[in-house]
Amino acid sequence: MSRIIASLLFTSVLFLSTGHIAAQDQPKLPAISAKEIDANLGSDWYGVYLQGKKIGFAHQFLVRAGDRVEETMTMSLKLASFMQKIELKMSQTLSFEGKAPYRLMDVTSEEEAGGSTTRTRVQRTEKGFEHRITIGKQLRATTVEDVNLTLADSLGLDIWVHSKPAVGSKLETRTIDAKDWKVDTTSHVVKAIKTSLVNGVEVKFTEIESLSKRTALKYLQRIGTDGKLISTQIAIFELRRETEAEAKNTEFSRDLFVLGMANADKKIGHATKLRGLIVEVDAKEGDVFKNGPLQTVAVKANGTHVIKIGRKFGHPQKVDAKEAKENLAESADYLLNDPKVIALAKQAVGDAKTPEEKVKNIVAFVHGFIRPKMVASLPTLPDLLEKKVGDCKCYALLTTTLCRAAGVPSREVAGLVYMGDDVQAFGGHAWNEVVLGGVWVPVDASLNQTEVDAGHISQGEKRIASTSVLQSLGKISFRVIESKTAP
Repeated sequence: MSRIIASLLFTSVLFLSTGHIAAQDQPKLPAISAKEIDANLGSDWYGVYLQGKKIGFAHQFLVRAGDRVEETMTMSLKLASFMQKIELKMSQTLSFEGKAPYRLMDVTSEEEAGGSTTRTRVQRTEKGFEHRITIGKQLRATTVEDVNLTLADSLGLDIWVHSKPAVGSKLETRTIDAKDWKVDTTSHVVKAIKTSLVNGVEVKFTEIESLSKRTALKYLQRIGTDGKLISTQIAIFELRRETEAEAKNTEFSRDLFVLGMANADKKIGHATKLRGLIVEVDAKEGDVFKNGPLQTVAVKANGTHVIKIGRKFGHPQKVDAKEAKENLAESADYLLNDPKVIALAKQAVGDAKTPEEKVKNIVAFVHGFIRPKMVASLPTLPDLLEKKVGDCKCYALLTTTLCRAAGVPSREVAGLVYMGDDVQAFGGHAWNEVVLGGVWVPVDASLNQTEVDAGHISQGEKRIASTSVLQSLGKISFRVIESKTAP
């Protein structure tokens, strides 16, 4: 079941914006036996809901296949964004040894969205795992480390619930993102043991609060005494256990972009001319905003959050050597060793020598390279280099790639940007932060800005910001206290 939860978290992040755990950080898990594996063999279906509307389904099944135990998850979602409709289909199979210690041996996954397909195959070798990922026609093959994941990580929560843990009991489990080969540790705490009538039948279940270390997303699961998930609320999404026929009866979601807009109570002028902005947001909704390179967040006695945005309000964030190295690394998203990327980076940098000059040239280059077009799905670099069209997510992806290729640490960030007085609202946006002078500095290639305007309200680095966006979607509105625009 943890695999479906992890995939839904990934899907949520994918459409609303998107720490590596070392292999030796093996959490304590329940012992696993052949009998317990056999008890978990079978198939489960779940409906996926957005604000009470069925938008997709998830299917998970566990089988014995020869000398292996295989866990397969499939998911299909119908999402709308920017007035576009897109069907997302995902599948992933993890193959484990059929006997102790039940090591992970093989992973295959496929993601299909908006006409783009990403396929991943990871196979165990003597040196670790051979990792092959195909995005469109682009193949990337590398050797990656052994993450020491076992079947106990997948079945641990189910088996733990079977043991009837008391309120307050704790457990840690792990999941793997096949594409990025990154492990997420999730902590679980038993919050309550309850009984409820469901369709006239008395059902006993355990409420477990779970927290993802990688995304910082907290969610509540309701699990029956058989170890099967009954339902869970993950930010704006809900999973409900259903029959196959019920689960497959779906329709398209509300427009996620419209749902995510945050109204302002006053007009504040032309967005790109904003040099200073002070807004207030109520206590619960304000928790998703933190100090950043361009903003400071303060909390009043009544819990109201005051957000001050602008150069004079910035909260400088120093970058250590480890963080700089991490944000120079190649990955499945940032294909730094691709000959096309290497050539494009040289073209973008031109005769620039200093990091500041390189960033200025890259921002201007990306701004001109991509033709603006609203897209509903997450971009891939091969598609972007071929089609040269996209929205803010595409600009942010290419900026990070070219900056890293030019030796400048860069990362994607996400949050809200003022959409103008005609709309009088903030909308979801993605931009970048680069390391200059040892600190993070915001830049926005979609607006050709190396000095980002004060209409940008950051929710942080993309991985964490995506969680904040999920938690706050459709809930935020701002009270404008002060705004200053350039002449």
